[in-house]
Amino acid sequence: MLKRGIKNYFLCLKHIFTPLGTMFLGMMLGFSILIPGVFHSISLLGEEIGKLSQQVHLDFSELFDQFWLMILDLNWDNPEEAVHLLFSSEWLNEAMTKILQTILGTDFDTFKLEIIGIVNDFTNQLVLYCIAFIMWWILGFIAGYILVRVLIRHTIAKRGLIKWILFTLLNSILSVVFIVLCTFLATLWKPSVFISNFLVLFLVGLFSLSEAYYIHGRKKIEARKIVNLQNIGIYLLTNFLIFLIAVGLTILVSLISSILGIFIGLSLLVISFHVIRMNAESYVIEMVHLKEDKEMA
Repeated sequence: MLKRGIKNYFLCLKHIFTPLGTMFLGMMLGFSILIPGVFHSISLLGEEIGKLSQQVHLDFSELFDQFWLMILDLNWDNPEEAVHLLFSSEWLNEAMTKILQTILGTDFDTFKLEIIGIVNDFTNQLVLYCIAFIMWWILGFIAGYILVRVLIRHTIAKRGLIKWILFTLLNSILSVVFIVLCTFLATLWKPSVFISNFLVLFLVGLFSLSEAYYIHGRKKIEARKIVNLQNIGIYLLTNFLIFLIAVGLTILVSLISSILGIFIGLSLLVISFHVIRMNAESYVIEMVHLKEDKEMA
């Protein structure tokens, strides 16, 4: 099972460009809303400031230059923190107020309250456009998640419609049982977190192999050859190694580019999750085929 599970993971890495592609498409659709929206908001900002007085003029080129410099000054060594600040209304308010104070000089002091109100409206619009961008990115990620699941299913653990219905029903029942047992164990073993976590991991392996056996191996192979302590241990070890490989690959990519590491890491995580979910089924299918081949021979 260990060899098969690791092989499945590397075999499914060929699908890594699927979540990357859908996330990129989501970002492009998000940018198609964000960029025109930002320019529209900046244009309205200039119009509103211009209405304050005929003597007040906003230099847009200087506005863009200073805003870009403030973006570059963010701590991009920590991209998560930088993006969080960039998309926050507090940071945008502070940044735009400082920039306008620099550009307008004494005019800013004269119309300070009015300008602060205009800036608040401006940053609120930007935040809405940023939310739209993030939503499109999330939709791209979800699309990639679904497509990768279908592709990995086709690659390592095919099943027909009837088996899909059976799996869905069985998975729903076992999920409820699993939640109830985990809650019970957490209450029962509250003083010992280690024992509770070990039992939860054991249940994960037990349910996964039992589920896979019922769907693919029932009446074809003996249950004890699939669902046993040795296989449960190997199944959990395989899952751990797959996540370890994913983390290692993500770190290697992050050494080249932290932003690229985030996207590659998310893609590897999606693939790892689906491979782990289907490894038990893949193992049962392989064991059934081996038994059938022996019988035919």
